[in-house]
Amino acid sequence: MMTFKTPIMVIGGGLTAEIMCVSLAYFGLEYSRLKPPSLAYKDARTTTINLASQKMLSHLNLWSYSAENSTKISDILVSQKSFGRDCYESRSYPYALNFSLNGQPMAWTVENTYLLESAQQKNEKSILPVYTYDGELHFNFGAEQVTITDDKGTTWQTELVIACDGANSPTRSASGLKSKSLAANQKAIIARVDLNQFHHNRAFQRFLPDGPIALMPIKQQEAALVWSITNKHADKLFELSDEAFQQQVINALGSGFDSLAINSKRAIWPLTPSISRSMGKTGLLLAGDSSHAIHPLAGMGFNLALGDIAVICDCLEIAKKRGLKFSHPSILLEYQARRRIEIEAILGVTQGLNRLFSYKSFHLKIIPSSLINFGLGVMDMLPIKKQLLNIATGGVLTSASLLSDES
Repeated sequence: MMTFKTPIMVIGGGLTAEIMCVSLAYFGLEYSRLKPPSLAYKDARTTTINLASQKMLSHLNLWSYSAENSTKISDILVSQKSFGRDCYESRSYPYALNFSLNGQPMAWTVENTYLLESAQQKNEKSILPVYTYDGELHFNFGAEQVTITDDKGTTWQTELVIACDGANSPTRSASGLKSKSLAANQKAIIARVDLNQFHHNRAFQRFLPDGPIALMPIKQQEAALVWSITNKHADKLFELSDEAFQQQVINALGSGFDSLAINSKRAIWPLTPSISRSMGKTGLLLAGDSSHAIHPLAGMGFNLALGDIAVICDCLEIAKKRGLKFSHPSILLEYQARRRIEIEAILGVTQGLNRLFSYKSFHLKIIPSSLINFGLGVMDMLPIKKQLLNIATGGVLTSASLLSDES
């Protein structure tokens, strides 16, 4: 059987793996790609790209592809009360949090399919090897080398494996690294909606006892719906007719959305937020969902994956300049040190808000909803709001060359 050698091996078939490869090539780092057999799957989801991530995609020449398929977000209105007819334009909304950057874009809604295709187009121009494995992968982690074998006996040897293979990462499991589940007994339902009026680049999120419902703006009058709700109720909602489901969405959001119309197929999947106890081991780095999967509040989770990629590239470039092997322990130590604070902060915020407001998901109600509504209005005026906004825009708790204005 053949044995292939490469200094860095990227494992994964999705968006994180594609952008990891684009980024490694940007830094002139030699790598190979190992991916599962291709699946005919179209990702109907959207992701919210924050300011730091937008800079990164621009440096990688990916933003020029996706700009026409992205929609800026000027502000996000968060409430536990239903939204009235004035919710689209009112600058100050009672009992709600309004996050904005004084009219400047604070994020963009991007459709995953377009971003994936943009990265694939760049990677297809690369002469670096891409391999497809058969069956399962088997790993032997040595002090300076990792040996990977698939079920047909094909073997790859590398100094470093970068696992970008998702929340149920087979690579993480094979390495013996543990992941702590933060599950909330919830599923997410997604769909595309026509608002039948201008959204003025405003995003909306309402916390309901069973879970949050969010609308992220698309184009001028459309939005991406993400409704996170307890498993039992999610299954019932998903089985409703299109008309009945549409009415449930309107009821959940409020009278401001009584002209809303569902204009796509729905999709549903279980929410499994988690975090790995370690972000790697000798010869292995975990990136994206393989290291941490967060609750899809406002769709910000992919920014963490982009932060991982940016820091990994910095660490590998430094190691290369120092003449170190990519299996050197200092790489993992630096990667973890530079990423842990932001990851744990974002996980803490998303898990905390979901637990506080979506109390039925956790069989818990901490304080009465009337006080929570009042508290949201007060919080809108407190310094903590600015701190949350700074964290959400990215590049504050993590620094990397790809996330900066100049790269």
